[in-house]
Amino acid sequence: MFSLMIGALSSLKLCFHRNTSNVLIGEGLMAIIIATFLVVLSQAFNIPFADTVALFIIVAGPVGTLAFSMVMRKGDKNK
Repeated sequence: MFSLMIGALSSLKLCFHRNTSNVLIGEGLMAIIIATFLVVLSQAFNIPFADTVALFIIVAGPVGTLAFSMVMRKGDKNK
């Protein structure tokens, strides 16, 4: 749990940088950390649906990152 908290803090630090690539990396890292935390909770407290939610977060995280990068690319005037 301690390592998940350290990872979450470093991910939040990346999310608040001004550089877009750092924000995307932080978002992807946070999705993995939250999904891992949900799997740990589901095993510890026998919550059956938490594994499904964690799987959804793992799939939706990269999809959201790709969608965000496509929106940012369309807004780039130098292209």
